[in-house]
Amino acid sequence: MDMGMEKVNKEKRRLLNRANVRGLIVVFSAASALAWDVDVIKICLSLSLLAIGSALHFIAKGTLIRNIVLCKDGVYKMVRHPYYLANYLIDSSFCLLSGNGYMLLLYPFLFFWAYGPSLRKEEKWLASTYGDEYIQYSVEIPQVFPDAHSVKNWRSFLRGFSKSRITTRALARLMRFWAVAFLLMLMHDLGKEGLGELIFWSHPLDHDGLVYLVISICLYFVSFLLVQRVRFRFELPESNPGG
Repeated sequence: MDMGMEKVNKEKRRLLNRANVRGLIVVFSAASALAWDVDVIKICLSLSLLAIGSALHFIAKGTLIRNIVLCKDGVYKMVRHPYYLANYLIDSSFCLLSGNGYMLLLYPFLFFWAYGPSLRKEEKWLASTYGDEYIQYSVEIPQVFPDAHSVKNWRSFLRGFSKSRITTRALARLMRFWAVAFLLMLMHDLGKEGLGELIFWSHPLDHDGLVYLVISICLYFVSFLLVQRVRFRFELPESNPGG
């Protein structure tokens, strides 16, 4: 068996990995939102975490030049893996928005269980590819979470960023993150008011559940259209000049 295929199959065999940890968090957060209450402070904190994580996700994608150079500037001067830090903040925002404090406590363990093998694999490849340059970089810059020294590099946060590197898939993914947030708020509304509040408005102002539902559906729909546009562009057969 090809070594690359063997590694892919090994990744799929793991009970918890990067591919399924977010799905697991979303499912349990949605279930928790039906039973656990969340106050305005938690909602504001969770949406702030989601906004920071989304922005970091966007900036990291726009700074990374994959497999060509070792990125050490901008956000990569604060942590070596800002994309994973963004994922941590986004998933943590879902845990906090669920209202279930146990999920927020459990998630750090799930994160390192799921992302640990990927981090080791990527850093092994980077060290073998860039040698002493990466080793020196890894000594100076923390892995996922910034420390008191690296956070001082915030002034160069956007250095090396180019919006031309942002793909349509990345934008679609950001929209799905926010769609999940509004879906969780809908789950809270259903948990308090029941399905009847969504179908039969008991008060003219009780439209919040419907608003959350509409926003979530719209974000998912636009995300779907963006992904389909990418697929259509790549699957479109090339024209035959001689035909």
